[in-house]
Formats: sequence, structure tokens, C-alpha cells
Amino acid sequence: MNQYLETPAVLKQFTNFVVVISLIMLLALFLPWQQTITGEGKVTIFSPMERPQVIHSQIEAKITKWHVKEGDMVKAGDPLLELAELNPRYLDLDLSMKLEGQRSALLAKKLAINSLIASLNSQSHAMRDYRSATVPNADLQIKQTTDRFRALQERFVASKQNLITAELNFERRRQLFEQGLSSKRDFELSELALAEARAQLNAAQAELDVAQRSVLMSQNDVLKTSSEADFKIQDIQGKIASSYEKLAEIDSDVYKIDIEIANLTGRVDQRLIKAPCDGQVTQLITLGQTETIKPGDDLAIVVPDSLDQAAEIYISDSLAPLLSPGREVRLQFSGWPALQFIGWPSIAVGSFSGKVTVVDAVSLQEGKVRVIIKPDTERIKTHKDHAWPSSQYLRPGTKVVAWILLDKVPMWFELWRVFSGFQPSLIYNPEQKGKIKIK
Repeated sequence: MNQYLETPAVLKQFTNFVVVISLIMLLALFLPWQQTITGEGKVTIFSPMERPQVIHSQIEAKITKWHVKEGDMVKAGDPLLELAELNPRYLDLDLSMKLEGQRSALLAKKLAINSLIASLNSQSHAMRDYRSATVPNADLQIKQTTDRFRALQERFVASKQNLITAELNFERRRQLFEQGLSSKRDFELSELALAEARAQLNAAQAELDVAQRSVLMSQNDVLKTSSEADFKIQDIQGKIASSYEKLAEIDSDVYKIDIEIANLTGRVDQRLIKAPCDGQVTQLITLGQTETIKPGDDLAIVVPDSLDQAAEIYISDSLAPLLSPGREVRLQFSGWPALQFIGWPSIAVGSFSGKVTVVDAVSLQEGKVRVIIKPDTERIKTHKDHAWPSSQYLRPGTKVVAWILLDKVPMWFELWRVFSGFQPSLIYNPEQKGKIKIK
């Protein structure tokens, strides 16, 4: 009978198993759980100068020769392809030599005008010196003539006074002679003295007129000499100004030719397309000899050799407030097998470490925010993680899956958060007596 009342051994074992499993699950509820945000994206280059570069044509031309093939490795400055000019303005093969000849001719003309300006300046200085030397001498001559004129004026006044005296004496002698009080000889002498006084006055008047004309002529000569000198100086200054105007025109023409030569030199350089950086030619877009291309047309794509790798992933914009630069990330690249344990990243296999570098301030896609991740150099230097594969294997555009690590919480809290439908923004804070803190 007792054997029927005893619990079967199988049931005892099952019960013990259930108890052990329950204890294990109960203990597991208190294990730490790493909250994560998952996003997908692609590998890129962080530096914009080292990202894949599209080679464009800068001129209207046709292809004459490709120097590379798809997949070739190139160095910065290596020729990629040659172009032939189509613009009629630059088809003349001797255009550069002709422009140089025009420039040399203009410079020679400029040199001749400079020599002419120097000669005109010398003439101007000589004319000023002549004027300075001539006018004072003429002024001295005018002074001498004026002094003589004044002396003759005084002589004329004296002769006029003598004539008045001679007339009075003659009139008195005549009256006395008529009255018989004076001799005829005295009367004749007074008459002779009157005639001499009139002759002297006439001579003084003539000399005074000549002296006056001399003064006027001297003044006119001085004025004429000064005017002629001023006219010649002004004429020379006008020629100098005209020469400077021609120099300005020549300088303008030289500048235009220099611009033409510089444009032609740059145009010639643009006929040979060179690699902008060290890298690999991944695609030749425009093919075929003699194919016509326009400015801005795509010719080829060169992917630079870069160590500045990064990953750009996209996450829901509702989770963006949880992210900040410096957050640790685990990455899985397409082609590299990995086993990622969500919640326990420390035991992940085959994944690579990274850190959040940039979180875009705007949404680039509908409902998505871009996050840029770079390698975690600290963990790589301390050999806690492997370095990312080189760009030879990890090419830009490779698909990547990222797990951005948030805060650690107990597993029971994470289960409660998931079952309740809350975002990871609800963080368990044991220092606040098990209360839930909302960011």
C-alpha cells in the first residue's frame, strides 16, 4: 500500500528540475542587462575630402585616351585621361605664342612711351628754366626804359617851363621895343630865345614819345615771352598727360593678355585629367574615344585610400534624444560573421567596437536620424578589441548593423519595460530605492 502512496521518482526528478529552473530564472532576473538601440546603415569615410570622388570635366572636349582601367590603383597626380579641345577659341595651337608676341609688343610700346615722357619732362624743366632766366632780364630792361622815360618827362616839363618864360620875355621885349624903350637887338634876341625854347620843347616831346613807345614795347615783349613760355609748358604737360593715358591703355591691354595667357594655361592643364588623390579607380563613367563631353559631365569615380573610416546608421527619431557623442557601439559588418548577444555585449563574437561621434540635429529621412560612428581607438590601442578591417576589404558602402549601448539595468526591469511598452528612456536607478527615473 505504501508503495502506491509514494511519489514516483520521475515526478520527483521533474519537480526538482522545475525548482532548479525557477531558482535560476529568479536569479537571472537580477542579472545586469545592457540596454541597446539597433540601427542599420553603411560604411563611409568621415573626412569629406577622403570620400569617393567623382571626376568631372571642366571643359567642352572629346576623349582621346584613357590611361587607366577600372580597378587600377593610382597616386595623386597620375594621368587618368586626355581630352581634345572643342572650343573654337582655343583650337589655334600657336595661340600661346601669339599672345606672348602681343604682350612683348605692348611692353616695347610702353618702354618707348616712358622714354618720350622722360624727354618731355626734360623739355618742360628746360622751358621753365628759360622762362625764369628771361623774365628777370626783361624786367630789368623795362625798369631802365621806365627810368629814362621819367627823366625825359622831367626834361619835357623843364622845356615847357622855359618856353613859357621865353614867351613872357618876348612879349615884354616887344612892348618895350614898340614904345622905344628897348633896342631892336634885344627884341631880336628874345625872339631867338623863344624859337629855341619851342625847338627844345618839341625835341623833348619827341624823345618822350619814343621813350613811352619803348616802355610799352618792352612790356609787350615781356608779356609775349612769358605767354609763349607758358604755352609751350602747357603743351608739353598736355603731351605728358596724353602719354600717361596711353600707358594706362597699354597696361589694361597687358592685363587682358595676361588673363588670356593664364586662362589658356589653365585650359591646357584641364585637358589632362589627373587623379586627385591616392586610391583606386572604381568606375569609368564616360567611355569611348572621340566621345564628346560637356563641362560638369562625370568621367570616373576614384575611391581614396583612407584610414578615416566611419559608419553612418539611421535610427528612429524618437530614440535620438537618448544618444550623445561618446556612446559605445558594437558593429557587425556585412561579410564578417558575428554573434551578438543583446544585453551582454561583453560576450559578443566577431563584432567591432565604435563610438558615437555625430548625431545629426535634423532628420535626413522621414522618421530617421543619422548617427556617425567612428572606431573606438582607446579599446583598439589597449587590445581590448580588434581594429576595423582596412579599406581594401571594408569598402565604403558596405552594409553595417550597429548596437548602440545605453545604460545597464536589472533584467527584471528590462522585462517590465518591454512588457509595458516603454522606451529605453525609462532608466532604473537603484540609488533612488528602486524608483524609476524618467529622463
